[in-house]
Parts: sequence; structure tokens; C-alpha cells
Amino acid sequence: MISCGKALRKFSPIWIVGILLTLGSLLVFVSGHHFIQAVSHYAYDAFLRRMHKPPQADKVVIVDIDDQSLQEIGQWPWPRFLLAELTRRLFEADAAVVVFDIVFPEEDRTSPAAVNRLLQRHFDIDVCFADIPEHIANFDHVLAQALGMGKSIVGCFLRPAGTVSEPPSETDPYYRGYYQIRGRGTYEHFLMQADDLVISIPVINAASKSAFFNASPDADGIVRSNPLVWGLGPQRIYPSLALEAVRLFLDIPQGTIVYEEQGITEIRLRDMVIPTDRHGRLVVNYRTVNTDATTGFSSSFPTYSAKDVLGGSVPRASVQDKIVFVGTSAVGLKDIKATPLTQWFSGVEVHAVMVDNILSGDILKYPSWIYGVQVVFIILVGVVLTVIIDRGRSWLSFLLALGLVLLSIGIGMVMMDRHNFVFIPVWLVLTILILYPFLTMMKFWQEERQKRRVRNMFGTMVSQDVLSYLENNPESFSLTGCRTDATMLFSDIADFTGISENLEPERLSDLLNRYLSPMTRIIMDLRGYVDKYEGDAIMAEWGVPFPLKDHAVQACRAALAQQSELAALRPVLKEEFGHEIHVRIGINSGSVTAGNMGSDKRFQYTVMGDAVNLAARLEPANKDYGTSIIIGAATRELAGQHIEARLLDRIVVRGKTKPVEIYELLGMAGEAPESRRTVVALYEKALRLHWERRWEEALPLLEQALAADKSEKPAQALKQRILFYREFPPPPEWQGEFVRTSKN
Repeated sequence: MISCGKALRKFSPIWIVGILLTLGSLLVFVSGHHFIQAVSHYAYDAFLRRMHKPPQADKVVIVDIDDQSLQEIGQWPWPRFLLAELTRRLFEADAAVVVFDIVFPEEDRTSPAAVNRLLQRHFDIDVCFADIPEHIANFDHVLAQALGMGKSIVGCFLRPAGTVSEPPSETDPYYRGYYQIRGRGTYEHFLMQADDLVISIPVINAASKSAFFNASPDADGIVRSNPLVWGLGPQRIYPSLALEAVRLFLDIPQGTIVYEEQGITEIRLRDMVIPTDRHGRLVVNYRTVNTDATTGFSSSFPTYSAKDVLGGSVPRASVQDKIVFVGTSAVGLKDIKATPLTQWFSGVEVHAVMVDNILSGDILKYPSWIYGVQVVFIILVGVVLTVIIDRGRSWLSFLLALGLVLLSIGIGMVMMDRHNFVFIPVWLVLTILILYPFLTMMKFWQEERQKRRVRNMFGTMVSQDVLSYLENNPESFSLTGCRTDATMLFSDIADFTGISENLEPERLSDLLNRYLSPMTRIIMDLRGYVDKYEGDAIMAEWGVPFPLKDHAVQACRAALAQQSELAALRPVLKEEFGHEIHVRIGINSGSVTAGNMGSDKRFQYTVMGDAVNLAARLEPANKDYGTSIIIGAATRELAGQHIEARLLDRIVVRGKTKPVEIYELLGMAGEAPESRRTVVALYEKALRLHWERRWEEALPLLEQALAADKSEKPAQALKQRILFYREFPPPPEWQGEFVRTSKN
């Protein structure tokens, strides 16, 4: 396979468009556009509807002031002695905490004293209630006494503010700071702020704890998260009903709000850690709901009608050691909330679910780093999808896109279901759904252009089957330059200068065409690439522009086939043109840079590198040994057992200082006769002895080789060299190398 040094094609339209689409998608995501929020909310709701669980803590009960209670007892607001009776019965049943999702901002107008004042103001009538016992003369006091029987909470309402400001000090004279701040920086910028407070009258407020019942629906009106703490100015922090209920239930004197520079991170109740978002909101993990077929209302917890509690028909065990929320589902009282699971959910249920989340420890977490993870994922998915669509097969890019969509959804569901992390990859999925079809369409258009370009560039340089491969697999090569392994072949006609001087130009052209045509056909048939012609010289490569595992073997096979073809063609050309044609071939393998080389006006697909230069130097080296094909050590190693070759020499080519071993290609495996192998063995042994300066031992071996084959030119050349060295020894640093001082 081609291992490209530049995996990215610099000017690929797919890359340009892919990067632009990814950046555009990222910018839209970062902008927090309302469309993203709407789609994310829809996906979040779908996740939650699929993975909701029943209540986990078994510590929450709801007492519902429902329509049946209003029909039986009377319209709202009820006299507070009824609510006092309700509270008393709950505490007598050992309820751990009683929480009213109700605020009592005015005095009870049904109290005897209040009725007397009303009659005096409007009718000037002074009614005497002398027979009414003092302890029930004021229903607000009656309710306060009942609330004081145990741990109780009444609601308050905070009016949102845009900035931090100091509210009037008399807003809540009974304020107690049960929550401390711990962290660095200024938390006020993250804490949700109010500029006013609607709270219960002092007598009730003094008998119980106050906590806000505000809900914070999203833009579509659905409550997905709710604040646990709210600031009233820079110094006062109010808890939600849920948070305060848990604090009292666990009998914890003080909670801690932990924040960092990026916002609030958690709220601690002793050892209990409650994760929040940066604004102190809890992402509500809604529970399985049961819908009443008659009323259409949904509930997640054991719910008892207020009339049944007042009537004494609710078993003691039902509320014992439980947090009891008192709220209303009556339509006329308008405390109905929409949640991801249902559109008809009483407001008190939201607080009850939050308590169950906190006590069971399965709060949904949306830490600030989730946002950064989504940004990174969008970038990674955009890059990976662009790479695969640009470089890979169509079926692979389709499977990848589909797999990424399913994987993103699966990760989001697993994160929520098993780890309680809110990871909604909706924009990640949309990025995939935008990138895939657009880039696939561009790739189809680009491939059509690429095929035309490939055919124009390689149509006359490779065989038709290779051309079809290149057209169908444009990703297998690079036109812009890449590193790859290849085998290069250089061939040249011996004494071509003399031949050209003796032939007319037309005759010389005919001779070259007769010679080059079969040589080119052999290269192309063996899956080689004809790089260029330089007069009589041919430069060809195997392994580019498409990958070829056995490129060294194919190059050797082509060289042998060319010499065989030329042997048959030589007498014909001799008779027709009067010249006998002999060709020298040099072959070498190695790492090269392949791609379009030249200027911006004219360029050609070719290869460059030291391996190419050595192949070019090996071709003329044949003159020194009387051989026809010399291959480099890398080619010999890659071809292995597929060829027969002899170690020819150790040379230093011009322009280099490091010696390299060269080999004569004798034939494909099994083609050399036994007599030839004997001569080769004698030569190689003599060559190694000559490297060790053992001249007298090497010469007899060469004589034996020449006696067996008088045309053994490499042995003749080595013999002459040894005779010279015997008279004029090489320097001490000589390691057996022969230095070529000429390129030709």
C-alpha cells in the first residue's frame, strides 16, 4: 500500500467544503441558536421517555388538593384550620417533613377576628365571638401551631431579576442563612437572582422554614431543570422546596454551595453531593408516571386526596417517616406543569421528583465539560467523515456515517441510562446528516473529473487494466506528492550516439519506434508505468502510481523479457538498419516521492529520490562488467527467491561516498543452467577474496570461471582489477569498493 506523507490533498474540493461545513456547523452550535435548543430539547425528551425509571428512594408521598377535595370541602382557599388539621394528622402519623407547595402571603379572611373586621368595615356591625375559644380565634395561629409540631416548610415565590441588587431588608425578617458559599471568584453572576419575594405572613413564616416553589420552564414551556438555590440580592440565598425538604429530612444544619470560576458545580449536604449546572439548577430525572384515566393527570408517587387525609382514611404507614408534599392538581388552581413525560403534571410533583433524585443519588448531570466534549466531537466527526468520504469507498463512508449516527445516539442513551450524564448528540447527528450527502455528491462529481484526468495523464503509459484500476481507485495514488516504495527501471541502447550519427533522422526514428514499441508493451503488460522516454532511454516504475506488492519481481521479469524480446528482434533490426542493438538496464528499489512534478504550467507524474538516482547510475555501470542487467541490493532483497542473481561488486557511484552492493540479474528462479551457477559461484568466491586483499587465492578461481566460460566478462573485469591491485595496492581504508567516476 502507498503510505502517503501527506494524507490530506491540499486543494481537494471535498476537503475545503468538508472543513467549511464542519466549521459552519460548529459556529451554529456554539451560537446556541434557538433551533439547536429546540431540537436538543426534543431529543432529550425522547431519551427520557425511553429510559425513565420508577421512584427509587421510597421516601416521598403527595397529598393532593384535587378537584374531589374542592367539591367535598369547598372552594379554595380553605380556612387555614383545615390545613392545620391536615398538617396535624400528618405529623401524628409520624411524617418526617411536611412541605406545602403553597404560600400564605395574607391573613386568613375566614378567621373570626378577620370576619369581624370585615363586617365592621363594610356594614358597621360589631359581631362578638365570645364563645369561640381563644386558641382557635385566629386560624393563622392555628396553622402555625400545627406547623410547629414537626419539621415543616411553606413555599415562597421569588420574582426573577436581571441583575444583582440588594432587596429591602424587611422583605423577610425571619430569614435564616442555612447555606454557605465556598469557592473562588464571584458566585453572584451565576446564581439565579430575584429582586422581590412573596412570602408567608410572619406568624406562619416563623413557625416553619421557607423555600421557593418557582419552576423554570424552558422556552417551549417544559420543565426540564429546576433551580435548587436562588439569590435575593448578594447576601440572601433561598433553597428550593426540594433541597430544603432533603436538608430537614437528613437533619443537616447547613448546606454548602460549591462554585468555581466557570460557575456553580455542586451543592453539599454534609457528605451528600448534589451535582448542578453552572447556575445551580438540577436536571430533573423524571420518574415513570401513572396517568389517571378519569382526570388525565399523571403522578409518579403515592398520592392521597386531601379529603381522605382529613377524613382519617389514609393509613399511618403510608406517610410514616416520609417527606409529604402538599400541593394541588385542581385545574382551577393552575399549578399544572408540562414535563418531558407528560403535559399534565402538578407542580408539586416536580419538587417531589427532585427529592427522589437527590435521595436516590441518580441526578442527571450536565457538567460544563459536556459542552466542550460536543465541540470536540463535532470537529472530530467532521474531519473523520471528510477523510473517509474523500479517501475511502462509497460503501465504507455510508457505513461510517450510519455507524457514527447510531454510535452517537447509543453513547447518549448509555450515558444517561447508566451514568446519569446528559449527552444529547443532536447537533453531532445533524452535522453527520449534513456532511454525508453533500460530500458524497461532491465526491461523485470529483471522481468523474478524476477519471478524465487519470485517463488523460496515464492513458498511453499504462495498460488498460491498470488504467481501469486507477480510474476506479483514485485514492490508491496521489497526484500531489507522497512517499511510497517502488522499483525503478532505466534502460539505454549501447553506443546509441554512433548509431544516430550513421542513420538519417527518418531511419533513426523508425529504428527507435521498432525498438521502443515492444519494450513499452512488455512494461505495460507487467503492470509497469512508463514514466518517460529520453531519446533511446526508457524510465519506468512499478509500485506507482498504484500499489503493487511484488513491484521488484515484476520489474525484474520485465527486464528479462525485454532482453529476450530484443534477442529475437536484434537480427531483424541488423538486417533492416545495419546496426546491432544491445541494451543496458539498471534496476533499483526503495522509498521515493511520487506525484506531479514540474511547474504550474507544465508537469508530469514521476518519482524522485536517492533510490531513483541509484537506478539511473546502475544502467551505465553495465559497461564496467560487460553485463546487460544490474539490480540494486534492495531489489535483490525484495525479489528474494523469485529470481536468480549474482553478487557483482561493491561500488561507489558518482555523487555518493557510501558503497553499495550490486547484482547481475541472471533470470527468474530456476532458469539459470547448472553450468552457469558454477561459474557464478566461482566469481562470487573470488570477489569476496579480493575484498579481503587475498589476490593470489582469488585469481585461480577466476581462471576456473573463465575456463568454464570464455565469455564470462565480469570475471575478466575482476581479474584485470586484481592484477592491477597486486602491483598497485589500494589504500589501507579500502573496503573492496570500486569507485565509478563517470555517470555514463
